[in-house]
Amino acid sequence: MQDNQMYGNWGRILSVDLSHRRSTTQLVKEDFFKKYLGGVGLASKIIFDKVGADVHPFSPDNVIVFSVGPFQGTGIPGSGRWNVSSRSPLTGIWGESCGGGYWGPEFKRSGFDAVVIKGRAKSPVYIWIDDGRAEIRDGDSVWGKMVSEADKVIKEEIGEPSAKAVIIGPAGEKLVRFACVVSDHGVGGRCGLGAVMGSKNLKAIAVRGTKEVKVAEPDKLKEYSGELYKKIHEATGELRKYGTAMYPKLIYEARGYGLAKNWREGVFDGIDELTGDRFLEITVNPIACANCPIACHRRIKVVKPEKYAFEGYGPEYETIGMIGWLNLISDPEAIAYAGHLCNEYGLDTITAGSMIGFTMECYEKRWIKEKELEGIKAEWGSPDVAIALIHKIARREGFGNILAEGSERAAKIIGGDASKILVNVKKLELPAHDPRGFLAMAINYATGQRGACHQRGFVLQDESSIPEWGILENQEVYSIKEPVISAIRYQDWAEIFNSLIQCEYMTSGGLTLKDQIALLNYVTGWKMGADDMLKIGERIFNLQRVINIRFGVSRKDDALPSRIFEPLKEGVNAGKTPATFEKALREYYKLRGWDADGKPTAEKLTELNLTETLIFQAEKKSGKTDLTKNGL
Repeated sequence: MQDNQMYGNWGRILSVDLSHRRSTTQLVKEDFFKKYLGGVGLASKIIFDKVGADVHPFSPDNVIVFSVGPFQGTGIPGSGRWNVSSRSPLTGIWGESCGGGYWGPEFKRSGFDAVVIKGRAKSPVYIWIDDGRAEIRDGDSVWGKMVSEADKVIKEEIGEPSAKAVIIGPAGEKLVRFACVVSDHGVGGRCGLGAVMGSKNLKAIAVRGTKEVKVAEPDKLKEYSGELYKKIHEATGELRKYGTAMYPKLIYEARGYGLAKNWREGVFDGIDELTGDRFLEITVNPIACANCPIACHRRIKVVKPEKYAFEGYGPEYETIGMIGWLNLISDPEAIAYAGHLCNEYGLDTITAGSMIGFTMECYEKRWIKEKELEGIKAEWGSPDVAIALIHKIARREGFGNILAEGSERAAKIIGGDASKILVNVKKLELPAHDPRGFLAMAINYATGQRGACHQRGFVLQDESSIPEWGILENQEVYSIKEPVISAIRYQDWAEIFNSLIQCEYMTSGGLTLKDQIALLNYVTGWKMGADDMLKIGERIFNLQRVINIRFGVSRKDDALPSRIFEPLKEGVNAGKTPATFEKALREYYKLRGWDADGKPTAEKLTELNLTETLIFQAEKKSGKTDLTKNGL
């Protein structure tokens, strides 16, 4: 068994204080993991305990948590994942993101379940974790470097070419509020947590791990994982061939998303260029994360035109949708290059694409002029404009310094009617999935803890099912009978995914909740059932809600952008809007066990064994907790 006498988790959290350049290890009992699993569940409890309402995201007192779950280091399909959580500098509320690649299993094998980082180094540093030993190293040699170059230099300095690292690029160093964290082809993209690292002068966390993660029933786990791996591999041939680049055209035709021209148009003639076959022309080979039977990532090579030439990681669906489709850009090579730049600078491609669309619409409406953009004619469909804006945002140059603040703040700076064209929830820009006509998605977006997010409540993946919770296989995405229940169940299931941690794409190959329960029990020796897992997911979701209430979230924030209520004139979804949204939201609160203002009731928190949060609730009612002091 592990040092702390449990299977699947080490029961060890590394705490790093950058201000004093020291680290300590905290031991955690098994009962904690039975309550929160690991991953985002573990991080949620840490953030609740350590980050008060008056802690600014860029304050040394803010913490950033990198965590893994019981699945990492076990060989389970889809377990090449890691989670990063903090208070978001983009939204000011709960922020977290999951990434793939190889860092998660490597970190787990180093002997920790999480690393919690606070403080601010006096000068650039990176953390080197070598099989359980942590060292804070000077980072002047890598500060200012692009992600891939920094990765190379760090491995040379530590003398360990097989080490894995999570890294920020220049955007994180410049505190761009939607800077991300990158590891190989995996990205913790949303909520600007790369900027939190930058605010701490922390460039990277490199790890090497060789420790064996002990499991309760290794033979049964190996057999079950092997069968599941084969099943998923055989069912996902198309995804392996094309990657998620195959989805823009398919989704456009099937679901009629109105992304075009900053969420205003349901028809986009350029969609015929954004196909799996077209991106296949520049694909070198598929790339898999650790223990992945799908390999949905791509290595690509662009030769012509020369200005877009590069070899590196290819764009995913969200990058194609938000940098391309949203902005009427239909050049695959240009989109790939723009995505590559975002990866190297360390920028969230979803928000970056949204900021490009926001700029183009402001330019169209003459709210900003060519002079303010330093000669850039921000016209729709121009890949060169998109690329120029990415450079300016990442470097905080000129107008890019305004765009680097995110859409909500940029609109306030521009003034006038700019705020009327915002497309975000809780200041987090929408991903490339249109909730018009999809009530479950609309509810999920509005109530999402980090803001609008398709991955934290994947209600349109109709191949996914939770029969134990009444969500059936192959349900029609246009006629979900109980969209509110679907939204709730999928939100809770997403918390389970991100606490175990396991890639949600495994559901494309037939992974079920039943599979996850079997795998978890083989790993830990526990006797979890479906109801137990439901309760864990619900507990984590509600704990995040309490955190958000601390940060000032209320009923008014569970809303959709006005643009989503503007019906499209053409396309598959023409005329559709989430017209029954307000009624559905009231039903959502009721079924969640929340009051009319969206606060979990004392009864619900007690039911979920979150009694420690009741102290916070009592302080809030007595006025001891100032919810308005966000410092943002």
